[in-house]
Amino acid sequence: MLPPALSKADLHLLYVFCAVVEARGFSAAQITLNVSASTISRQIADLETRLGMRLCQRGRKGFRLTDKGEIVYAASHKLFAALDQFGETVDGTRGKLVGRLPVAAIDNWVFNNEAPIMSALAEFTRIAPEVEIEMHSLAPDDIEMAVQDGQIALGVGVFHKHKPGLIYETLGYERIGLYCSRGHPLFTADTPARVEELLPQANFCKRAYLNEDLVAPVSRGLPSNASAHQIEGIAMLVLTGRYIGYLPESFADIWVREGRVRSVGDGMFDLKSEIKLVRKRGEEPNLVVKTFIQLVRDAAGQTAPLRS
Repeated sequence: MLPPALSKADLHLLYVFCAVVEARGFSAAQITLNVSASTISRQIADLETRLGMRLCQRGRKGFRLTDKGEIVYAASHKLFAALDQFGETVDGTRGKLVGRLPVAAIDNWVFNNEAPIMSALAEFTRIAPEVEIEMHSLAPDDIEMAVQDGQIALGVGVFHKHKPGLIYETLGYERIGLYCSRGHPLFTADTPARVEELLPQANFCKRAYLNEDLVAPVSRGLPSNASAHQIEGIAMLVLTGRYIGYLPESFADIWVREGRVRSVGDGMFDLKSEIKLVRKRGEEPNLVVKTFIQLVRDAAGQTAPLRS
């Protein structure tokens, strides 16, 4: 078992272990670590001796973590995140913006010209050129999980069911519409009566990350044999001409202008989605994160005080 006070050597062995896991093997990790596979193998063996447990299986069948190895890997991630946080906090006390800014946003948001995160990022990179920005594009559920696990500091997305332990702040709104594409019977439905006649038979593609029945009442009772975890997946299904589905108006606009896609019922089923900023409750953000939060709020026209 490792001693209560970790040594520099212990931290290095844990770093090597994480690099091997993320490279999925000793050979691939050679490039990241710039040492030979035999050296890596010896270092992993040293760590296993220090911990008194087998961390991974290696050999002809390939590299695989043991159950205990999975736990040590997850704990190591938290340890290194805490060390990063410490360094950023210390630098923050001197008023210097340095360190990392891990941020996640919902996929497709780059198409929204009014999205405040873009102008916030532009200003942030101007005033904090030494900060390493780490951008992720994830589904809403994955954003929340990453914030809870400490993998990212902030997330921006659509979150209809709030999770305990997280703080949500509304940044603005985005309109989403119910769309069909050329070839679908609803594409040529030009009266409300015709839309109402065809809609019950329309195959609806669901957004897997939302409770569609709750969020979009029109979807209740509609046949559905497809779902997607990202907006791009919904768009692909809609563009087949076999499905209807909800897409952000800013995302669908390019196909609408090309005449390939149209709003079902000329917008009669459109919805307004709240775009929210999410972060972990009970953790005081460091100076880097605080600065970015304020820039996002400024861009969104929000003036809410920072809550913990």
